[in-house]
Amino acid sequence: MSSLLKSRIYAYLGESGETDGLIDECLEEIASTARFRYAYKTFAEPPEFLRREPYSKFLEGTRGVILSVMTLGRETDKRIGVLARTDMAKSVVYDACASAYLEQLADEYEERFGEDRTYRFCPGYGGSDIKDVKYIIELVKPEATGVTLTESGYMLPLKSMAGIIGIGKKTEKTCAGCAQLAHCNYRQEGKRCYGSENK
Repeated sequence: MSSLLKSRIYAYLGESGETDGLIDECLEEIASTARFRYAYKTFAEPPEFLRREPYSKFLEGTRGVILSVMTLGRETDKRIGVLARTDMAKSVVYDACASAYLEQLADEYEERFGEDRTYRFCPGYGGSDIKDVKYIIELVKPEATGVTLTESGYMLPLKSMAGIIGIGKKTEKTCAGCAQLAHCNYRQEGKRCYGSENK
């Protein structure tokens, strides 16, 4: 297991060290049952919803946009649901592991887009509206992944993500542009919500 994956898991859990064994157990289960799927669509020009802040600033200097949708599938959701009824402590760890695992698989998948790109920016980051996920779903049409959107705006399966990647400009995640910087609990504890590999 990579140190980055484990640091992401602890960022979700807000603790470190005491649950290593349980994390390893959960990750082994997730790896054997998850059905990772990824769908994307490339645009030469940003779709309309990306022409406002904070997206326009994020995409400044890029020459194209990739909208993406990814999921671990319904199997992971079902397992979390079972654990929520039978083993709440493991359920919490399993949920965090699944979120971090999805991020890592998406990062690995996105290497095919080359190095000249931004990181994946998801609705809800940096003061953006999480409800903007609906625009990504509408444009990518990720039916083949099994991802759908509820009337209230939640993606199903729950362990799914929708993101935005700029093409033609290499950037890394930092805290500098985040709207929550002044109030961030992670920063106060010397941590990062996206893992400790970046500043």
